[in-house]
Amino acid sequence: MKNLFKKYFQSVITPNEFDQLTDFINQKKNEPAIHRFMDDEWQRQSQETFSEKQNPLLLQKIKHTILNEELSRSLQRAKYYSLGLKIAAVLMVGLVIANVWLYRGQEPGDEKQLVQTVSVPNGAKTEFELPDGSTVWLNAGTTISYAANFEKNRTVELRGEAFFDVVKSKNTFSVETKSGSVAVLGTAFNVQAYEEGEFTTTLERGRVEILNKKGTKLGILEPGDQVQLVDDQFVKDQVDTRIYTSWKDGKLIFVRETFPVAMRRLERWFNVDIQYSSDDFEGPWFSGTFENETISEAMDIICKTASVTYSYNSKKRIIKISALKK
Repeated sequence: MKNLFKKYFQSVITPNEFDQLTDFINQKKNEPAIHRFMDDEWQRQSQETFSEKQNPLLLQKIKHTILNEELSRSLQRAKYYSLGLKIAAVLMVGLVIANVWLYRGQEPGDEKQLVQTVSVPNGAKTEFELPDGSTVWLNAGTTISYAANFEKNRTVELRGEAFFDVVKSKNTFSVETKSGSVAVLGTAFNVQAYEEGEFTTTLERGRVEILNKKGTKLGILEPGDQVQLVDDQFVKDQVDTRIYTSWKDGKLIFVRETFPVAMRRLERWFNVDIQYSSDDFEGPWFSGTFENETISEAMDIICKTASVTYSYNSKKRIIKISALKK
């Protein structure tokens, strides 16, 4: 296994070897062996060593570096991870060096300055476990960040959409966005907060507290509740949570969606650019469910249920939609 780590850093690891390395790292029982290898590697790259307390933080960074490569791997397969992995390996070395300087002369309490970031591109989704044991699903076009000492500081910064299944703890779990935040102790809920300025939280079980961007408490959600923040206004409804959480199970559900909202969701889901004239499409527009369809199959279905036609440039991944003349 030590040889696989070396291959990883040298950018000559094959896909099968990469799978073996990922499986090994994801097993908690292997962490002592990983730490031993890390000590050898750090000493090779620097005369300074890392304490036992610092090693787990760096291990988390390695895990999430490899997680991001797993996402890239699903989009692009090759015999050798030449350019992409070479860049990742260079970044990893830079990361290690940055941590050497960050740790030097600092007290243990300063470890909270280390931040983990996980990003998912359009056209992809992923599921992984946070350091406290909570599970998170990231939808397409989503980025989350959190402190390396997450078990003490359970705060996640979110841009995009994510579903959280939070383990109970005495420490509050918080999801912060540009428009508002959610605070919980143990629960399961969905947060949608893409850069379009939206903030929607849907509660599957447990209880959550909603706060605006200034930290003012706005209200409590019970299971089945959904809240939207519009200009700091708290709008709450009872909904079928499956409609808003099924994306993590591979289903894209529309219920009387307006055209712009539906098109943004399709763009992220299929990683395409959809072009149209906004004057042609107003009001509630489309209801339906997509699960295993390609973008072409999805657009064919839309054309059958609405008065539209489209063209698709598969090389540029551009779709142009036109309303049929009445």
